Parts: sequence; C-alpha cells; structure tokens
Amino acid sequence: MKQLTGFTPIAALPESTAASAKKELLTTIDWLQAEGAASETNLNLLIAIAQSILWSEESYIRFLQCGFNAAIELFDESSQNWDFEEAMLSRHNPRNWDGYKRLDQIRAVKANQ
Repeated sequence: MKQLTGFTPIAALPESTAASAKKELLTTIDWLQAEGAASETNLNLLIAIAQSILWSEESYIRFLQCGFNAAIELFDESSQNWDFEEAMLSRHNPRNWDGYKRLDQIRAVKANQ
C-alpha cells in the first residue's frame, strides 16, 4: 500500500516502529502540556490522528487534507506581513512540509486514475 499511496497503516509497521511512534506521540502530548497548548481541541485532534489507522485510506487522506488546509490558512494569516520569498521558503510554511508534498503526490495519482 505504501508504494501506491505513500501511507502505511501503523498496524502494518514492525513493533519497533510502532513503539517509537507511541513514544513520539507521548512526547508530543508532553510538549503540548508544557507549552500550555494541551487544549481539548488539540488533544481531540491527536486522538483522531491516532485512530485514523482504523479509517479507510480515502477518509485518512481527507482528514490530512483538512489538517493541511487549516495549517496553510493559519500560516497565510500569520505571515501576511512577511517578505513573499521568506514566507514561501519558510520551514513553517505547510506547503514545504514533506507530508504535504506526499499528499499532493497521492492526490495527483488519484486524479490520473
């Protein structure tokens, strides 16, 4: 499935990878709490991400698209006074994230089918 979509469900990952994913999730929750950002909404989003392996692949892609749309809108609003090139090249710009690029590739493949 990963070769077709770039997505591998956690259930298909070796135990060592699943364990490191769990550790990373717990680290993220700790970081959110330390930053005072562990709101109910943010924690519900993390729950949805963790449960997304139970969804169909199409649902997971729609979920990712929704998240990236929100991240792009937030970035565009918060960077509107930045220099254009600085904003486009910023590591904070969701359009530059590997996950967003993979999602674009998946959508392009699905559009050509």
